[in-house]
Amino acid sequence: MDISWPLVCLTPFYFIFPFYTLDDLCFIVKLIKKWFVMLLHNSPLLRIYFGDAKDKIFPDEYLNIPPEKNLFDIPTFVKLKEAMRLDRILFPLQVHGVQGFFVSSKTHAKKSKSFTTEADFLITNSKFTGLGVMTADCLPVVLFDTFNQAIANVHAGWRSSVKHIVLRAIDAMTKEFGTKPEHLKVFFGPSAKVCCYKVGEDLVEQIEDIELIDRVVQRRGDDIFFDLPGFNQLLLESVGVKPEAFKFDYNTCTVCDDSFCSYRRQGEKACRQMTVVSLQ
Repeated sequence: MDISWPLVCLTPFYFIFPFYTLDDLCFIVKLIKKWFVMLLHNSPLLRIYFGDAKDKIFPDEYLNIPPEKNLFDIPTFVKLKEAMRLDRILFPLQVHGVQGFFVSSKTHAKKSKSFTTEADFLITNSKFTGLGVMTADCLPVVLFDTFNQAIANVHAGWRSSVKHIVLRAIDAMTKEFGTKPEHLKVFFGPSAKVCCYKVGEDLVEQIEDIELIDRVVQRRGDDIFFDLPGFNQLLLESVGVKPEAFKFDYNTCTVCDDSFCSYRRQGEKACRQMTVVSLQ
């Protein structure tokens, strides 16, 4: 069962506030979501946490966590352990590249320490192992192999996206688990979207998929805007991921919505939000 906050939260308000308009109720629920609700995709086999600015995580803090320190000793991560029933959690040291690694029960001790191994995607088939990425406009992409019970968490910024990081993640899953694209479900988390994601001509020049440019690049006067989620969707569909496999419920624009961290909106002072996925 997929629990979605509007369905859960909105209905009771019709009885509590019978004279409010639907717009009023939506505004109230938005406030509740902003301040109290943990956005959690919850199904019998999979849990995904999509964070926002309430995570209050800053690079200067998490990049300086001592390697010997257990993340579950830090309050920010305790709620994830409880909500997602995690035995362990791992974050890579993100570098806007296309490399990733397999997190197994035999993963080398060095790679088992968060924020130490350079990578921009993680894959696993181990239950109760949280795979995490940090974002502030980049797109978190969760891949779920429903046949082989395996997952990936991908940090897809524009640099990694134009180098096809999502396809690199599928290749890694195929190698380790026998994953086929037609067996994947895809969840897009909060990111900058085409409404606000202003980019330069240098990005357009790096898109090797010439036939996709007109579908993912919008020119408005002298400005260029990039459809980051749309580009990754088209890449995934090109290798056989089914159109109905995509879930966009959690793909809010981080630039538009100030309840999310956004480097484009906040600059160097921007915090980061977490996306964490685990098998159950």
